[in-house]
Amino acid sequence: MKPWKIYERMIAQLLVDGLSTNLAVTVNARIRGAITGVLRQIDVLIEPRHDSDNSQRAIVEAKRRRRAIDVKDVETLLGMMDDVEARFGYLVCPTGHSEAALRRAQDTVRICLVPLDRIADFDPTAWPACRAPRCATGKIFWDGFPQVEMAGVPLALVGNAIDAAAHVGFPQMVGKCETCGAFHASCLTCGDILLVPHADDEDYGHQCSCRSFWFWLGSIERDAHGRRSAELHLVILATVHTVNRRSL
Repeated sequence: MKPWKIYERMIAQLLVDGLSTNLAVTVNARIRGAITGVLRQIDVLIEPRHDSDNSQRAIVEAKRRRRAIDVKDVETLLGMMDDVEARFGYLVCPTGHSEAALRRAQDTVRICLVPLDRIADFDPTAWPACRAPRCATGKIFWDGFPQVEMAGVPLALVGNAIDAAAHVGFPQMVGKCETCGAFHASCLTCGDILLVPHADDEDYGHQCSCRSFWFWLGSIERDAHGRRSAELHLVILATVHTVNRRSL
């Protein structure tokens, strides 16, 4: 994998590790510009995880290079933000920035420094392979960790009182292919990794080998302004929980 791709994916991983779990992180995202009408490539996209509200969208551009961030870099990002209707933008680089760039950024854009030595033990090629049949080289980027819980039936008395029902947890991981964007879900109980398509009207859901009371389903949804997003849902006993998403 090329060094600049490794840097992008490391920044995405750092964001997943540090952001609220209510935010979905997509690496190598593509969104159709509202002004240009063309697909725009975004290094890292940050959006609400559980609904289609795009008003808090943020985009991140990771610049792995030797020169410092300048005014032109900031203005390019501002133009991208206008086109994809992002409220916040981040420029990440391992070097630095000019004073003029910092003044131009003002309150809308943040410039962050992440040195290259952070890459030393980071290997995105070790991520699991994408399960999509037409994606030969993609890797799965895990950005969410929902848990399925089930209340157990009390089996014992503690003194004169019934012991509180225990909760049995089934930890999960959800993510997207960093190349094609396909949704994946992994059950850490049985070890299955499932491909969950989002654009197949005849798809009725996917279940891991646990064969328990939940399954996964993908869909395409629209927000209040008609903008489309792909969404991944965890369906538990007929209750639908949106656990991941990415704008289209």
